[in-house]
Amino acid sequence: MIRKTLLVLALATVALCYSAPAMADNIHLCDINQFTTCNAGNAIQVSVGTTQAWAFGTANSSETLFIAVLTPNTGTGGNFNSSTNLWAVLGVSPTQVFPNFASTVSQEQLATGMTAGSFSATSFQVGAWTGNVNVGQSVTLPGGVPAGTIFIAFLLDSSGNLVAVSPWSSSLITTTNVPEPSSMLLLGTGLLALGALAGRRFLTN
Repeated sequence: MIRKTLLVLALATVALCYSAPAMADNIHLCDINQFTTCNAGNAIQVSVGTTQAWAFGTANSSETLFIAVLTPNTGTGGNFNSSTNLWAVLGVSPTQVFPNFASTVSQEQLATGMTAGSFSATSFQVGAWTGNVNVGQSVTLPGGVPAGTIFIAFLLDSSGNLVAVSPWSSSLITTTNVPEPSSMLLLGTGLLALGALAGRRFLTN
C-alpha cells in the first residue's frame, strides 16, 4: 500500500514539474537569398517571461546576431506600420520585403487573437554569431514584455548588411502562460496513472 502511494505521488510530481512551460525554443535563421524558404509557417508561441531561446540554421561566420523586438500597438503610431518597411525602420540594409506589415499583423492574430494597428520595432545585439546549422547559440530574450511581442533573429555582416533572417516558422511570439502540448501530455499521463491506481484500490476493497 505504501509503495503504491509513493508511486502515485512520484508520478504526479513528475507530471506537474513537466507541465511548466518550456524555457527554450528554437529560432532558425536562413540566408536572405533563399527568400521563398524564409517566408513560411507560423510564429512559435512562447510564454511571457521566457528568457532563453536558441538560434540555429546558417553556416555563416564572422557575422553578428541581432534580435528584432516588435511590440504590438492598438493604434497606428508605432514606427512599423502599413506605410513603413521593418528593415528601414531598424536601419538595416538591404531592406527586405519579408516580413511585411500585413504578414506581421496576420501572425499576431493567429497566435494571440490581437489585432495590431502598428508595432513599435526595436532591436538589440546578441553578439558575434557562434552557431551554425547543427549547433545553436543561446539567446537571452527580454523579460516583462507585453503579450504579443514578436522576436525575429537576424544576422548582419561586418559591413552591416543583412545576410540572414528567421522565417515566421521560427520567429517567437509571446502569449499567456499556457503549458505546451507535450507538457500537457505528461500531465495527462500522470493523472491517468493516478486514476488507474485509485480505481484498482477501490475495486480490491
